Amino acid sequence: MTETLTKPLNLQQAAEFLGFKPSYVYNLVHFKKLTAYKPGGKVLFFKQEDLEKFVFQGKQTADFELAEQADKVLSGDR
Repeated sequence: MTETLTKPLNLQQAAEFLGFKPSYVYNLVHFKKLTAYKPGGKVLFFKQEDLEKFVFQGKQTADFELAEQADKVLSGDR
């Protein structure tokens, strides 16, 4: 499998991508809620792929989706 390499984002760019303040992004990294890279031990860098994973985790399922899932289970479809 070939991984597409993209230019890493700095803290400001990651904050803009997520729609957060840089200080909040830094706190997410500090509390290990968001993946970041520190190649020189000082400056934070981010992969856009990691930011997207963060955004789309913890999905809250809507009522209609739960009803569809229940119908599938009750009808024997999976």
